[in-house]
Amino acid sequence: MKKLISLLLILVVFSSCLAFSEGSVSAAPAEILKGMSTEQKVAQVLMPAFYYRQDEEGKKVGVQEIYPEMEEILRKYGFGGIIFNLQNAQENEKAVRLVDAVQTANASVPGRPQLITCTDQEGGYVSRLGQGTMMPGSMALGAVNDLDLTQESGRLIGEEVTAIGYSGTFGPVMDVNNNPANPVIGIRSFGDNPEQVARQGVAFLKGLHEAGSLSTLKHFPGHGDTDTDSHTGLPCINKTYEELKQLELIPFQAGIDAGADMVMTAHIVYPKVETGTYISKETGEEIGLPATLSRTILTDILRGDMGFKGLIVSDAMNMDAIAKHFDPLDTAKLSIEAGVNLILRPVDTSTPEGLAALEKYIQEVAALADDGLISMEALDKAVLEVLTFKEAHGMLTPYDGGDIEERVAKAVATVGSFEHHEFEFEIGLQAVTLLKNNGMLPLDMNENLAILVPYESEVKSAIYAVGRLQDEEHPLLEGLEIPVYFISAMTMGDLKKVAQETKQLILVSVAYSADDINPDTKAGANTALLDMIIRLAHAAGNKAAVISAHLPYDAAHFADTADAIVVAYGARGMNEDPREKDGNVAQYGANIPAALYQMLSAGESVGKLPISIPKLDENGKFTDEILYPNAVADPR
Repeated sequence: MKKLISLLLILVVFSSCLAFSEGSVSAAPAEILKGMSTEQKVAQVLMPAFYYRQDEEGKKVGVQEIYPEMEEILRKYGFGGIIFNLQNAQENEKAVRLVDAVQTANASVPGRPQLITCTDQEGGYVSRLGQGTMMPGSMALGAVNDLDLTQESGRLIGEEVTAIGYSGTFGPVMDVNNNPANPVIGIRSFGDNPEQVARQGVAFLKGLHEAGSLSTLKHFPGHGDTDTDSHTGLPCINKTYEELKQLELIPFQAGIDAGADMVMTAHIVYPKVETGTYISKETGEEIGLPATLSRTILTDILRGDMGFKGLIVSDAMNMDAIAKHFDPLDTAKLSIEAGVNLILRPVDTSTPEGLAALEKYIQEVAALADDGLISMEALDKAVLEVLTFKEAHGMLTPYDGGDIEERVAKAVATVGSFEHHEFEFEIGLQAVTLLKNNGMLPLDMNENLAILVPYESEVKSAIYAVGRLQDEEHPLLEGLEIPVYFISAMTMGDLKKVAQETKQLILVSVAYSADDINPDTKAGANTALLDMIIRLAHAAGNKAAVISAHLPYDAAHFADTADAIVVAYGARGMNEDPREKDGNVAQYGANIPAALYQMLSAGESVGKLPISIPKLDENGKFTDEILYPNAVADPR
């Protein structure tokens, strides 16, 4: 039996070699396609992830190096690509070696095309390089409104991504965040004006290309006007095609015209554009087909009307918008026939059962294609487009990782370098936006002051800002000690004492959703706490400034109470003080330190609000009345 199994494995590998040898590395994509089995075709339109695995004790751990079962499936199937995440890139050296091992395992079959390797390094809130430079993010760049700096930000991100060994990144985000209740885009967008987003997105894209990184526009045809997160539900946008052309599609068209390499789809239903329906496996009700599964949106509009020639990548298929409602084999059929080239994360691979499920998925999708239940013509077209793309980007040649030690040294020197972090901090400073000042700024350094933050990691952010100014021997901070408090670790008595005895309070507000802004909801507990602190401070004759650290829309809540409001556009904290470590430091957010640095140094805030902030009604809901209008005009 063992001999028989060994013989079968040899035959599988040998047949794989034969299939690819007919279309050798020098052959045209069409010839390679002719030599592929149906299973190889299916694998070539998949982009799985290997974020986690089970260790010897059955615990879930991040994948930082290739393991036998993972290597086996990479050798057996020639996937179109692999997506990497933070779990795969905790440390620069390990991340480089992992990418090299993955490409090497894939290259075990002679003539097999290289893998497209990508990660979600948008900059800001969505950053996947554990020791990389986050940058302040898209909305912060929108507030700076300098296209040269946006391009440089994209270039530095592209430089770090390619130093690790990735083909590119899933960015820029071209969604127009024109719905303040949007729970998933927010500060990931450059703003709420389509022309403004188009300019910024194209500049960022140019920077990526300058660094040799592939670019990906997302989330087509637009995720900015939703109030549902597609990770947890199925959003719906009731706009006609003509309405989309007037807003959502403007940035995408600009990005396509600028030479975008890939476009990522949105798991959003547009019932006035795509009329196809499906019976939800969760509810049994008829639902609309989302853009990811819509031939009308992906082939007729994106390919036909908008002229996109690159690769279409689905958003992750394990997101609830898809996984809860659609059978996996149906999503394969619908997405391939809609025009998707790479199906992202079709199966959870974090367990041995998950790896087996990925193999079963490939086999069952291939069987459906062989039986005519999935259009073989559509599958061949998808594969041919992937192979043609790979040919254009040098991925049909045999993988050659070069000197791995040299690559590791380059990544360690490049990713999260001092120079990149200094640029990041400068962008953070220029993004800081002053919305309100009722005589509190500049701060009076003859009066005591304190900083209060809602998350423990932000304590280090505040200490870093103070320490940086002290290291620079800023005259305003000479001899001063500025206490930093972690609100959640304080008793109510201590909070009251600080509020009543501190003449100047700087409060950090972090809102990730509209619910976080409303103090009457469970999610708004931190907002309610800040309200109490402000009331106590005012009752004692003290003043309180609020830093809107994440979504700027919380400024509407504090408009009538805070003595000053400053917007930072990113709430990520620090786990390590970069001043205390020699070498690669864990990624951290520059936004809060930059805002505090400006306030403590009496610096001028030059950032302009790149979105409009509406007023709130008595129930904490957004109204149609604008409180703080979009202040960005023409780019600098």
